[in-house]
Amino acid sequence: MKKRLLVGITGSFCNHTIVLEKISELLDEFDISFVFTKNVATCDTRFHTAKELKDKCSLLSEHAIITDIVEAEKIGPLNCFDCMAILPCSANSLSRIVQGAYDCPVALCAKAMIRNQKNVVIGISSNDILGISGVNLMKVLNMKHFYVLPFFQDEPILKPNSCTSDFELIKETLDEAIVHHQIQPILREKKK
Repeated sequence: MKKRLLVGITGSFCNHTIVLEKISELLDEFDISFVFTKNVATCDTRFHTAKELKDKCSLLSEHAIITDIVEAEKIGPLNCFDCMAILPCSANSLSRIVQGAYDCPVALCAKAMIRNQKNVVIGISSNDILGISGVNLMKVLNMKHFYVLPFFQDEPILKPNSCTSDFELIKETLDEAIVHHQIQPILREKKK
């Protein structure tokens, strides 16, 4: 029987394509559902329109995409997921989760997972995670039921505070997180 995986998609629009490619490789093992932040659900960007992203996700899941607080609130009582992965997780969304501000669908779903003693994988991607937003990364590393996708500095010279996750490691990180283990090392070197 397939494991149920809830995938939260937040900002860092430039990473949506690679995330969906890697999620498509999990379909044999996981029954996927998606939850979007409001911006992801509504914003057209230089990378894709909101409709294009929804259409791509609909090809990977037979479940309706959660895009509002009302639907996200049902995740707790339903207790129907084995794990959640927030891919990519922007600094803004990470801040909401760490500070307990559950005013967006992805953050509320993460809260619901923790309520049900289920694990959440954070795939950080932010231009500021080694800057002022870094405090939230350090906090989530020490929070029960949260696991981090390994990450690296993506542009150390031009954007010294910027890091992105190694989305190639999604499956390995999920496999470890489901059994309550943090994949190591967390800090990686950018692949050439």
